[in-house]
Amino acid sequence: MLDALFLSDFAGVELGYRRGLGRHLSVGALLEYAYPNPGYGHLVGFGHTLEVIGWLKRPWTGVYFAAHLTLGHQFVVSLPRLRSVALGGGASIGWSWDLTSHINVAFSGGLRRMGVVARTPQICTLPEQCVFTSPGFQPRFTLSFGYRF
Repeated sequence: MLDALFLSDFAGVELGYRRGLGRHLSVGALLEYAYPNPGYGHLVGFGHTLEVIGWLKRPWTGVYFAAHLTLGHQFVVSLPRLRSVALGGGASIGWSWDLTSHINVAFSGGLRRMGVVARTPQICTLPEQCVFTSPGFQPRFTLSFGYRF
């Protein structure tokens, strides 16, 4: 699946894989890239997310609830040793439907909170410019396009 991602003031993309487990559960893994704000292109952010999704009807169609665990990396492109690492979690609710027998579309909204695990003091001195070290709960919205096989 390919997601368009909106996190508070940031936008990005996610590339992921979801696997159904039974009638009402699926698990997934996502790689997230968030676009830096203008003027901060040197701060690159990546996230690795594991998710568990509970479906009301059946996997891939209808309303779903998701819980996420994310490991985020924020670093300076020219000096990768200047970095921060954050760990966090979130929850979301969404709706999914099939356009054709193999193409699926979904949208979701929720909240995510990250906590800094390790940080180089010179990076993210303005927390609002770093996706994964922003304080407090951050709104998270996604629009997903998936190929179902």
